[in-house]
Amino acid sequence: MSQLDSATPVPYNSLTPKLRTLLTEKNDGLLLRIIRANFNTQYASQAPSLAAFRDVVAAHGTEVNNTLLQDFRSHVALMDYASYKPFVAKFDERPCKESEIENLFAPGLPFSLVWSSTTSGNAPKMFAKYHHIAKEAPIRRSVYDRSDVNGQENWVIYYGYKELKEIERESGEVVKRIPVGISSGTMLRMSAGWNVDSDESRMSVIMPGQAAPWAASLITRHQSFLIIHALFCLACRDLERLATTFAPVFMDIMRHVDNEWDMLLTCIRDGTIPDLEGIDNVRAHLQVHLHANSGRATELREIGPPFSCAGWAARVWPKMRMLVAVGSGPYAFVLPKVRSVLGPTIAIRGRGYGATESVFAACYEDHLDTFVLQTEDVIEFLDATADETHQNILRPWDLEAGKQYQVVLTTRDGLWRYPLGDIIEIVGFDTNGGSPVFKYTGRKSLSIRFPHALISESDFVSAIQAISSEDIIQVHEFTVVVDDRELPATAGYFVEGPLGSRSHFARQKLFEALDATNIAHRRALDNGRIRLPTIRIVKPGTFMEYRQRKGKKLNFGAGQIKVPVVLSESACKEWLEERVVEEL
Repeated sequence: MSQLDSATPVPYNSLTPKLRTLLTEKNDGLLLRIIRANFNTQYASQAPSLAAFRDVVAAHGTEVNNTLLQDFRSHVALMDYASYKPFVAKFDERPCKESEIENLFAPGLPFSLVWSSTTSGNAPKMFAKYHHIAKEAPIRRSVYDRSDVNGQENWVIYYGYKELKEIERESGEVVKRIPVGISSGTMLRMSAGWNVDSDESRMSVIMPGQAAPWAASLITRHQSFLIIHALFCLACRDLERLATTFAPVFMDIMRHVDNEWDMLLTCIRDGTIPDLEGIDNVRAHLQVHLHANSGRATELREIGPPFSCAGWAARVWPKMRMLVAVGSGPYAFVLPKVRSVLGPTIAIRGRGYGATESVFAACYEDHLDTFVLQTEDVIEFLDATADETHQNILRPWDLEAGKQYQVVLTTRDGLWRYPLGDIIEIVGFDTNGGSPVFKYTGRKSLSIRFPHALISESDFVSAIQAISSEDIIQVHEFTVVVDDRELPATAGYFVEGPLGSRSHFARQKLFEALDATNIAHRRALDNGRIRLPTIRIVKPGTFMEYRQRKGKKLNFGAGQIKVPVVLSESACKEWLEERVVEEL
């Protein structure tokens, strides 16, 4: 769903005076709350990047709202992770003393530490997440709200963690254990109040409305995690809603179900948990909830595995109404395949928009690729073409529809001004509150610089989108590398998806699509400085294996690992090359 249909309220092209006032007052209030809550933290008190702000506040005080806001906006420079890293590194110290990390970025101790997904290939970044009580009700209801779900659902979300940081008092007493996890699981843990010290009490529990036991969400090995969730979902005929992180993860589940169909039906018939790697610590907790059901197994066998018929999910789960998953940007390519499995009656809803640092937008009127700012953090912007200096920062009411901007965060989890690297395009402004409505266009860092031109993530996505069709290539997933097997180097696509009858036109049409986004591309081809992009088709399931492989390497749970649009890691590139089945 890429266009706003006639039933959807059309965003305003510009803010009315009333909406501008509302937006300004809300934004100013949020920023004041963050400044005053975090000004006396260790980070705000010690970070060199905040020295100028501390000096001006020492002169002006914090009592006058307008003065404090102006001091922040004029004297807090843009920061990168380097300013944050020495402080978050305190959690790695042994022993980790409470006095060293209390009030580090926000008051108290964090609820969790979260790792970034390392999509770009860089080392993961760690951030502290604090448990904040929301003071402003969201305009839009969360997709996780159960008020209209009468039956069962399942959140295929990983709640486990890489490690626990034990925080000690001077006496050596452990005062708190802080998990190092992933942002999706941490967000749900915080909203439900599920801290790690009470995990054991939940191990054999099925949370209200859920199909799978709590213990299923603590399995770290990707394949086992997805198969166990699939098993409990298949055993539940009355499933109404299924939630995953990204749409490709749903297809990973379906592929596992297709591959392990007979085994899963045997488990349902006999009421047995399969012998899978990485589940020994939770097997007993899972087993108490899986009961022999020969009738359900027979019903499923008559339907057949996921790819045996269109609309499979609607037949397996007659009451299912919704799949919740991120399906925008590069994750949209798999949606036709998802729709084929779901059938026409099951809705697909997005999970909103954000990053490890902050989830700051909701889907706009149920559209998967259009978002509206909704957060209690403070979001500012930089014109995508402007220098990254705080003098160029824009507020939400300064934006213009049709222009592209980089997102800048100041979160409740720390007094910092952090350019996220995400580029968005403003669609307009919400008619209810004035918040910016936008589409994601790409990551600033995910680009390839050739001698003739810089090609961005959004250019690569737009180009492959232009040729994705049944008669050329039905693209399900892809990534782009620098293909320097021959010179001059060019863009090399690895693509998963079936070929059509006109696939021999794919390279030329892909080049024409790139040419349409970047005029320097044509000039370089004419001068012999570049050649047509290459397209290598990888075997089905390759990108599912990529997620499993990287998750195992990083010891991350399922759902956090994403396939980057631009892949720079040479080892991953070589791994993909081994799975090529055809080159166009």
